[in-house]
Amino acid sequence: MTRTGGLGVAAALLLIVVLALGLLYAYRSQSPAIPSVPYSAAVGAIQDGSLRAVEIEDGRATLNFADGRRQQATVPDNGDALVRAVQDHNRADPTHLIELHFASGAAPNPTFGYLYGLLPILIAAVVVLFSASQFARARAPQRYEALSRLADLRDRGVLTEDEFLREKRRYLK
Repeated sequence: MTRTGGLGVAAALLLIVVLALGLLYAYRSQSPAIPSVPYSAAVGAIQDGSLRAVEIEDGRATLNFADGRRQQATVPDNGDALVRAVQDHNRADPTHLIELHFASGAAPNPTFGYLYGLLPILIAAVVVLFSASQFARARAPQRYEALSRLADLRDRGVLTEDEFLREKRRYLK
């Protein structure tokens, strides 16, 4: 293998490692999911007036707090208790109204979320396999070139047959 070829393989491996680290950083820097709270805590947050809005969609309620936090709760009763709590709060304190939003649509496909989470692992596996194949491809000709040189030395009479066979065994290990 030539020196330039070895440098090319090394540069490609370095580029692959840098890209893999970049993907890992991007994956790790994703914002976390909205924390879940019990249904009773959601009703309590409505009653104490710390919410700005409540969004109810497909069995889940998203609580938007006045300070910017967000939480989710599973609604077992289609949100009826939450709706009543918001209406009671809005009647009792009309100066600090809590917005109530209903959204209906297709439920999100959780399979896509799982696959998206596995994407960095799949990319890393492809990078490792590609790197290994490139490394193996770069190393293979070196052994056969050495054997070819040994055979040439034997043919010219520099090496005896025994010396040739001993060196050949050493290279083929």
